[in-house]
Amino acid sequence: MSLQTPQPVSRVQRILAYMTAALVGLSLLAIAALIAGYALGAARAQAHGDGVWPTVMFVPMIGLPVAFVLILALLIISLVGRGKSNAGR
Repeated sequence: MSLQTPQPVSRVQRILAYMTAALVGLSLLAIAALIAGYALGAARAQAHGDGVWPTVMFVPMIGLPVAFVLILALLIISLVGRGKSNAGR
């Protein structure tokens, strides 16, 4: 059985991973804020688009798809790097 050294994580991969985690976290917080706002009686303000609610509703609609695209980019970068390292052997 051969011992394989783990591949070092590049700066781009680390940045993409942190950006993805931040977007997903922010989107989940926004969803939790929407649920809490509805439970606390802000449903009328949410329905009419008053205050900060349109922005809070907009964050998950954009953040989650962008996070998905970032995950795909991270996967592609990882696979390309692994393919280059395997081709060099």
